[in-house]
Amino acid sequence: MRYSMVRPSPHGAQNLRPALTISPERTEGNDILVVLLGEADLSSRYALSDTLSRVIASGDADVVIDLAQAQFLDSATARVLAECQTLLDRRGRKLTLRSPSKLAARVLDMFGLTGLIERGEDVPPTA
Repeated sequence: MRYSMVRPSPHGAQNLRPALTISPERTEGNDILVVLLGEADLSSRYALSDTLSRVIASGDADVVIDLAQAQFLDSATARVLAECQTLLDRRGRKLTLRSPSKLAARVLDMFGLTGLIERGEDVPPTA
């Protein structure tokens, strides 16, 4: 069997870059902080999954994912976050989701993840 690769059009090359940027993880107190910037969608799920797998395997710290600069979050991303939470639970560690938009909070709610959202004094509970 023979395979060939389709070459991308030079006119569409700007559309090939991922919509999501994942900041290099860093420590915040005793936690590992991961910041998502941009659009977290189906095209970025593997990069997010790889990053979170590496973070989980790297030690015993709890994980905080900052969603303040995530402009969009879809169901594929929520599934990755749910898997991350399951893996951390098995290791006796905690996942915290920080500052999701209202839309992102609705998506997280569909996957039963609103309990992971960090509550500050100025953050009302999601319904």
